[in-house]
Amino acid sequence: MAAGDEGKPERISEAEHAVMEVLWAKSPLTAADVCKQVCDTRGWSLATVKTLLSRLVAKQAIDAQPDGRRYQYAPLIARADYVGGESQRLVDRLFGGRPASLFAHLAQHEALSDADLAEIEALLKELKQ
Repeated sequence: MAAGDEGKPERISEAEHAVMEVLWAKSPLTAADVCKQVCDTRGWSLATVKTLLSRLVAKQAIDAQPDGRRYQYAPLIARADYVGGESQRLVDRLFGGRPASLFAHLAQHEALSDADLAEIEALLKELKQ
């Protein structure tokens, strides 16, 4: 792990993130419960979900508690903490650590609607108070 990443799980892949979203919405869940939420839409099998859950356990992102012949899975990291870390990594990697550069990029490429801009302005006003 990089310096400053002690105690944080390893990076989570896009597929692992889909599993995390299910567990953040409701947990604990079994692998079969998770599969009911994601297998049809993603074309995955139960074996795929079990592999992703095993990877997330190894990355210390989720916990697995025995429950008879199956396991119950629950997140070890809060969604807000994960999103905050990923957001900071994005800003650091692509915008030199400057959030203003991210907003400037989005504005220049017309990725922000008038509603988005109004929401950002309201948030900035709130933060200044």
